Amino acid sequence: MNRLPDSVQEIADVIGRDQALMLIGALPRCYVGQPGKKSNQVVMYVPTVKNLRLDHQLVRILGWIDAERLCRTFGGEIMKPANCAFIQREFLHKTILGMMHGGRMKAAEVAAIVGVHERTVRNVVRENPPEELFAA
Repeated sequence: MNRLPDSVQEIADVIGRDQALMLIGALPRCYVGQPGKKSNQVVMYVPTVKNLRLDHQLVRILGWIDAERLCRTFGGEIMKPANCAFIQREFLHKTILGMMHGGRMKAAEVAAIVGVHERTVRNVVRENPPEELFAA
């Protein structure tokens, strides 16, 4: 299991690893910097418990109990946790390799299922050859 970046680990310490990763994945990305240049930075404002409402984004994503926990710990802060793209990428690659293992599925089918380009599937497979090819 991958170690979380410190900025995400402090959230996970309050609401748990799975909830923290779900939160990071559900938050919108802020595009900062030069116009037209992407930056997948995650920025979130954590309200105080007093200002937490049922329709707040944190409540919709995490549920009331975990949203309240975050507010009690980080209330009034603007947080910039890491986007954890490396964890998502690793999960995607494992999923692709699992689906492609044994030649049961074609790259186009896998690409359609996981929502990537067929070339991405081929690249992942090429970069992760089966171990049995190296066994002699």
